[in-house]
This record gives sequence, C-alpha cells and structure tokens, in this order.
Amino acid sequence: MRVIPGRTPKYMVIRDDLIKRISRGEFAPGDALPGQRHLSEQYGVSLMTLRQALDELCDRGVVDQLPGKGTYVRAMPVPYSMGNLRSLADDLRAHGIEVLTRVLARDVVAVPDELAARLGIAVGDRVLTLERVRVVRGAPLIHQVSYVPQPFGDLLQGVDFEKNELYAVLAERAGAAAVQAEETISPVLMPERIGDLLGLPEGVPAMRSERITRDADRRTLVVDVAILAGDSVVIRNIREVGGNQISYAVGDGAGLPGATGPGPG
Repeated sequence: MRVIPGRTPKYMVIRDDLIKRISRGEFAPGDALPGQRHLSEQYGVSLMTLRQALDELCDRGVVDQLPGKGTYVRAMPVPYSMGNLRSLADDLRAHGIEVLTRVLARDVVAVPDELAARLGIAVGDRVLTLERVRVVRGAPLIHQVSYVPQPFGDLLQGVDFEKNELYAVLAERAGAAAVQAEETISPVLMPERIGDLLGLPEGVPAMRSERITRDADRRTLVVDVAILAGDSVVIRNIREVGGNQISYAVGDGAGLPGATGPGPG
C-alpha cells in the first residue's frame, strides 16, 4: 500500500491502516510488526513519517516499542456493549473487530431449575441449548450458553450458528424481534471446564453475565449466560441527564471507552 497525498497527514493514514490490520488479526497480540524500513517501503514514506505513525500507536497503547528489539502489538481491549439489542458478534463487528464463533454443542434438554422462571416455563420443560465460544482477534474470550424455550427452539433446526447470529434467526424464522433485555453482571471464579476452553486456569477471577431477552409481547426469547475473564473486563457507568450509559471492555483491562450499553447475544 502506498500512501496517496491528500489532506490527511501521511502518518495518520499509516496509523489508522495499522490499527485496521491489527483489528483484523493480521498481527496478533504479542506479534512483532515488520521492521521500520520494511514498513516505510510498504507505505512509500520516509522512516521519519513511519516513526510518527508508530509513536502514535504507542501513545494509544496499541503497540510497545522495545529498543533494539522492535515494535510489538499489545492486547487491545474489546468494546462490549450493555445498552443495545444487537448480538455480541454484531456489536463487536460494528466496532471494526473481527469475531468468530465456535459452536461447542447444541441440544434439547430439560430446563435447569434455576432458569425456568426466567424463561417463563415450568421446571422440566424442554429448551434448546446452544453452547458457543467467541473468538476475538484469534483468542477465545467469551464462553456463552443460550437457552431458547419452545416454540422458538424448534424453529432453529438446521441453522449454522457459526455463520448466523441467534437473534437474527429468531427474527427471520419466528418473527420474534428482541425489544427488551435485562442483564446482570456478577463476579465469579473461573470454572475448570470453561477455563480450559478459554485457556485460563481454574479459580481465576471471572465475570458472569446473565441476559434475559424478550419480544414485544414480553415473551422470553432467550436467556444467555456468559463467562468472561475478570482481569479482562472493565465496567464503566456514564451518568447523564435522562439516564445512565453503562459499558465494559474485554481485552487487557486498559479500559478503552466501550460502546454504550445489555450484553452477549
């Protein structure tokens, strides 16, 4: 890529392009960026201009410059919204962040006793369970189990949830659009099995998100239960006239401003 002269300073164009490349996963956290001479030739600029761009990235906490060793990508916090009705994946993508979904299991089971009331069904009724791991920038960050009551569960047969988002499919197949959601965040210790899936040891601090999503008739569509690493979550409450805006981020805990925000979809 050669920088085309224009109003935007060249170093800012390079800075923004490198941020996009890092967000897409071209350079993962801990990776070294190509050498400065290579990057300056790639972008068609002088070493001085290239160093301006790298200094900006360093000031923003995107990279670390280690004398004599090179420039390394830091773990960038991932905005995680709590105030809209998009799915988690769609919300991250709206921030230009690549997210992949791994489906671990899907089954129809008796509803867990503690979730029956939240789903508005009787203990012992059958629900569809969908277990997924969200992979952000190549790293598994969130474990999520979604519980879908009938008749909605039956309408989701055959759907590839590694390519399709649950809320979008519910709206398309059942005409059931999410209009209201309630989310509760609480601290927990990382369970052994989930820790293994996320590459974290059992017992480390974690956060548990439980979200109940309802349609216009106040029927519960989904109960989502997600586990996130505690040292990678920053919760922020912005108080304004007319209400609060709450957000949190997952990443290295550096606390980039999150999207305003309930949670995993």
